[in-house]
Amino acid sequence: MNAVRTTCPFCRNGCESIVTSDYQFRMEYPPDSTVNKGRLCPRGNSASIVVDHPKRLAYPLLDGKEVGWDQAMQYCREALAAAKPEDIAVVYSRGLTEAEVRLAWGFARAVGTPNLVCGYVEPDNCFQYGLAGVKAATMDEVKTARTTLLVGDVFNTSPVAAGPMLEARYADRKNRLIVIDSIRTRQAGQAHVFLQVRPGTEVFALLGMVGSLDKGLGIDVDESAVLSGVGARQLADAAQMLLGGPSFVGSAMHLGRVYHPVQHSLVSQLVAVKAGATFMGFGEARVPFGKMGFEEFRGQAGSGSIKAVFWFGGMYPYSYPELMPELADHVQFRVATSIFRPESALPGLVLPVPSELEKESTGQSYWGVVSRHPVAAAFSGARPLARILGDLASVSEEEPAAVPEKTVDEAVKLTQVASAGPGADDFVLLGEKRASGIGGFYDVEAEIRLSAPDAARLGVGDGEYVQVESATGRAEFEVRVTAAVPKGVMSVGVNAHRNRALFPMANDTVSGQTLIAPVPVHVAKSARTSKPAVEMVAEAW
Repeated sequence: MNAVRTTCPFCRNGCESIVTSDYQFRMEYPPDSTVNKGRLCPRGNSASIVVDHPKRLAYPLLDGKEVGWDQAMQYCREALAAAKPEDIAVVYSRGLTEAEVRLAWGFARAVGTPNLVCGYVEPDNCFQYGLAGVKAATMDEVKTARTTLLVGDVFNTSPVAAGPMLEARYADRKNRLIVIDSIRTRQAGQAHVFLQVRPGTEVFALLGMVGSLDKGLGIDVDESAVLSGVGARQLADAAQMLLGGPSFVGSAMHLGRVYHPVQHSLVSQLVAVKAGATFMGFGEARVPFGKMGFEEFRGQAGSGSIKAVFWFGGMYPYSYPELMPELADHVQFRVATSIFRPESALPGLVLPVPSELEKESTGQSYWGVVSRHPVAAAFSGARPLARILGDLASVSEEEPAAVPEKTVDEAVKLTQVASAGPGADDFVLLGEKRASGIGGFYDVEAEIRLSAPDAARLGVGDGEYVQVESATGRAEFEVRVTAAVPKGVMSVGVNAHRNRALFPMANDTVSGQTLIAPVPVHVAKSARTSKPAVEMVAEAW
């Protein structure tokens, strides 16, 4: 039996695991690991499933049909030959090692294109926007905090990291946990103080706390309270609690949950700075920004200015359904890498590459540098990105540019032009990044959560169905009535691609980053009333 000790690649908590292989791959949990101490979340538990998953891609696909590597590479060379450098876009996203990102930068330089794009547009990537003076939390500082402020669903974003936070919460009866969120999650159930904000307005609640901590900044606390839907006195009281001893601020955000991700990042950190607390931004990945903004790339692809797209990483456009019309209708050559076979035939070329579990790499976790070791040989037919790029051009690594830190004045100025988001004629739909939703291994995310008053208004109950329609998509969901969401608000999981299609992409004119925010939707009762009956088949013995 082979056993490899490695670090889980599915978020930035840096959990250690041991993967054993005999007739199948299996996860083990080393109790001596300093971060997770023998625990893994559902994502970590599913890591070994990826290696032998039945949907793994083993051959290049050209317009949905299997082809050989020689034909696939010829297609790539034809794309490079047919397009001028300014007509080529190189896009990279999560699923790459830090060295592979540097190779993607080097490939763009080698082919001479300025169109280098970060294709990971999840809001948590905006935690790259750092604030001058903020102190990154260590694991010990999280454990010893007397007051912890959690913004967004930190526990679901990084479940194992919830352990030391709960240890701090229960270490002393005087310790306090404050939660700011638009949904009453299980995390909120652990809080001493839960501040439930209007959808996507966490940043205004935080701004109100900053204004009460430092009146010299000129922040209108009352206005912030109105925008967030939380009383000014409640915000001031929560801010004062952070001053009572060692404090920690943890923040999380994801698709369909926030209106202003850059401001969310900066103001979360600003609370920590003004309260003398340490800070950590929680998310699945941290991918360097490119030289071209994602919205500019979308615009050029849609106008026909981009003739060839090379997309490397695990977020090929089927993770962002809104991109498919632009790429399918206006881009002549489309090359991407993937570890899974697309659910439907995609136009262009899809190349099989090793998964994160099949590559040697180093990276950054919340708590420091981590190493990852391959738990298995690369899946049959897959080729490393370095080999693919090396066969197309003379490529050397290039270091991505870091995002400059913002000052306190710059952070406050950014919030002054932010808004609380558009109003909804019917309902507001929020996204939930559930830990158990990865790859459909545990949860197909076919349900929608809504309040009892809204269920009564629609004439539906648990187990019945509703049709949900936004400006960009339509889907049917099974109803789950809950007190977790307020009246007028509904939530769905956003690991499923069909659910992502309900959330349109937009340009945040304040920060210039791509915005995938809570969305107004129309909801109606579906003609479908129940799940199909399970067919029982008697077996002969």
